[in-house]
Amino acid sequence: MKNLSKLALIFFTLLLLTISCNIEEINQLTAQIPIRTISVGDSWIIEAENYVATNGVTTEACSEGGLNVTSIDTGDWMAYNSMYYEEGTYLIEFRVAAKKPGGKMSVDLDSGSIVIGGVDIPRTGSDQTWTTVSTTVFIPGGDHALGIYASSGGWNLNWIKFTYQGNDSSSTTPSGTYTLVWSDEFDGINLDTNNWSYDTGGSGWGNNELQYYTDRTDNVKVQDGYLQITALKESYRGKSYTSGRIKTQDKVFKTYGKIEARLKLSSTGSGLWPAFWMLGNNISSVSWPACGEIDLMEHVNLDPDVYGTAHWDVNGNHVYYGNSYTADITQWHIYSIEWDNTAIRWYIDGVQYHEMNITDNVNSTEEFHAPFFLLFNIAVGGNWPGFDIDDSMFPVTMYVDWVRWYQLQ
Repeated sequence: MKNLSKLALIFFTLLLLTISCNIEEINQLTAQIPIRTISVGDSWIIEAENYVATNGVTTEACSEGGLNVTSIDTGDWMAYNSMYYEEGTYLIEFRVAAKKPGGKMSVDLDSGSIVIGGVDIPRTGSDQTWTTVSTTVFIPGGDHALGIYASSGGWNLNWIKFTYQGNDSSSTTPSGTYTLVWSDEFDGINLDTNNWSYDTGGSGWGNNELQYYTDRTDNVKVQDGYLQITALKESYRGKSYTSGRIKTQDKVFKTYGKIEARLKLSSTGSGLWPAFWMLGNNISSVSWPACGEIDLMEHVNLDPDVYGTAHWDVNGNHVYYGNSYTADITQWHIYSIEWDNTAIRWYIDGVQYHEMNITDNVNSTEEFHAPFFLLFNIAVGGNWPGFDIDDSMFPVTMYVDWVRWYQLQ
């Protein structure tokens, strides 16, 4: 019995030691597992030469140390390892060099399935004279593989730096700190009629458009976290097409701010005219164009560009001023303006491409110092896109992830 007791004691002592060792090993292994959390202000650098796949580029010794990617021509690309991103806004900085101006870079995720932004590459004087350019973008949460595509070549790339700016109610820009004052995240199951109302009818809407706007869920609905506006090929009340147009008139209307929406289209084609835009809330009393109009995003047909434009009245005449920027309307982009008492500035994915001076009502721009409301719609045909309609593209849906209005504090 005594021998058995001793054997039992030895067995249990060894068992306890084994468990203790295993726990220590588990603790050590757990400590090696990366925590998939990114905090505001966290930043990291991806060296440009550390791509896992590429087309057309090579590397060379860099004047700033290490290697850089060189011989980047139009159409070349680099792909990088997948990594985790916290959902939210990121400042992305690029260390670039270029002998000549005109270079353009597009930034995407997951083999181009999500285009998150782009930057223009300035002339720096030589292939080894470096400068930093940047853009602010929204990245959905999860694991994503970064891609860099040369929309226009002739530049070198040294590194890419990401800084997480958060996913909250503030946005800092060179103009100051904007605070969120209103948004619709489209997280419900119905369109929020406290924010939105429908425009309905088939009058041509002043542009000889061909669709009939309805308030049916066939044309406008909130589903799966998105506002969905769908244009259909169908006979309806004397028209051959239906679609949706919603507005915040007399419900959400403000003067100045940073206004932005994240959206994409399912497809496009000849005769299609989607828009995210604003009108002066006094349109019922002064009519258009005296109320003023700000187009944050318009697109027509198969045009490679999207358009940002302001329309207003000068002595009874309609005038407008705008610009365009190359963007694939079928990919997610953030379309925005920053609007204050001196100017309206247009952006796509944080890249500014247009600005209009409205200081002291210059050029009769008094319309743009009064409250405006928001609109989303898809038109079919009309004076701008024309009347050659590609019926094979229907149905076409505009997906809006969110729309937000910030104001300077």
